Amino acid sequence: MLKKIYITTAIPYVNANPHLGHALEFVQADCAARYERLQGNDVFFATGVDENSLKNALAAEQAGRNVKEFVDEKAQVFKDFLKLFNVEISDFIRTTDSRHLEGVKKFWLAAQKDIYQSEYEGLYCVGCEDFLKEEELVDGLCSNHKIAPQLVKEKNYFFRLSRFQKQLEEIYQNDLIQIVPPNRKQEIVSFIEGGLKDFSISRSQERAHNWGIPVPNDPSQVIYVWFDALCNYITILGYGSNSPLYRAWWEDPATEIWHFLGKDIAKFHCIYWPAMLLAAGVRLPNKIAIHGFITLEGDKMSKSKGNVIDPLEIIKEFGVDPLRYYLLREFSLAQDGDFSVANLRERYNKELANGLGNLLNRVVALIEKQGGKIKIEKNLMEKEIQNCREKYNAALADFRFNQGAEAFLQLISQADAFINQNQVWAITDLTKKEELLGALWLVLAHVADFVYPYIPETSAKIKESLGIHEEREFLGKEFLVKRLPPLFPKLNS
Repeated sequence: MLKKIYITTAIPYVNANPHLGHALEFVQADCAARYERLQGNDVFFATGVDENSLKNALAAEQAGRNVKEFVDEKAQVFKDFLKLFNVEISDFIRTTDSRHLEGVKKFWLAAQKDIYQSEYEGLYCVGCEDFLKEEELVDGLCSNHKIAPQLVKEKNYFFRLSRFQKQLEEIYQNDLIQIVPPNRKQEIVSFIEGGLKDFSISRSQERAHNWGIPVPNDPSQVIYVWFDALCNYITILGYGSNSPLYRAWWEDPATEIWHFLGKDIAKFHCIYWPAMLLAAGVRLPNKIAIHGFITLEGDKMSKSKGNVIDPLEIIKEFGVDPLRYYLLREFSLAQDGDFSVANLRERYNKELANGLGNLLNRVVALIEKQGGKIKIEKNLMEKEIQNCREKYNAALADFRFNQGAEAFLQLISQADAFINQNQVWAITDLTKKEELLGALWLVLAHVADFVYPYIPETSAKIKESLGIHEEREFLGKEFLVKRLPPLFPKLNS
């Protein structure tokens, strides 16, 4: 039975240009979306940018820029970034969009029975856009951003998070929201069991630098960025405007809702967001996929700490598909992963150039020697292809993208062994040779589909080289192959 799936990423701040961590999340979500579409499922894939943060206002001021002009420019940078990485989205939301502004106001009013005013004093980290407890600090600094939080005291509006303690416990006990991978779930459950406290959801206009969405009926206050930004997942669909998109993709119980995000913002998505939805009478998401950090020499890569790697420089050397492949092959959701150019080069040469690229070249060259045409009569590697498909599907169903890659890499290795074991190049019996070459052609045709969510441009090139157009069934059909430039020219170590 085909499914409807609504997929989102977290929306990044626009205080600086996108970095490799953003690329990881975008590409993971895109891989999931492409895979589901390949299965015939209907997918709506949304992302965007968070523009109403104090971070953004401070960055604009530091640059001597008007805030609106600054975020306009950065929003376009992120749009271009998505396009560069071949991330196929259905829509892009900016939190300065009028549809978002109106939707957030309506959401606030829908949840207002759990909103009250009170005075608060606490330690605020601008990098996290969150209040921190003393015990969360390391040597007086935020553990993520290595900066000292500010002591803040003011009268704000609060959300009654404590009221939802038991409901949230039951939600995760019964997997009403599935957290992937399982180790992330335990972290969330432990946080909830530690006791939930109400949190501030507004800031004074002064402290917000007069930037953000005003609180309904109180223009002296600005809505806290996390209460505002989380709503993007429904405002992009037209929440509060009787939108058919919203009805189809959020309200419809048949739709599966998946959020992709990093572990540093899991608390907001797994605790704050479900509680907010419950307060407003809006349905919950089905699945939250939480990835680890990309580290550089063991330290979290972060714009705030200035230890980021420019993905554009990596692409200049390796290309878009190889970087997409590396991010999906190297980094699992379950743990942090250290970025290494040397490791990227090694995987490029071993798995892409000597693996996939070499297999395509070998098979096409052998078929060309037979006249360039191949009729697919038998599938002599059906068992290997089916085994790959089972492992691949099981891996991608749980967002284990690295293991999905391992499945098709094994199939590529088996095809290479098949060539060598049968000494295909030396066979003089034309019927037998065509059967063997047909089996290898079929492996590559299936590999083109397996790699599509990972490296879509390469997938298209493989199909072009094999002579595949719109065909989905291959037995009994004839194909004209052609040799293309190497998919992955080998790089010097």
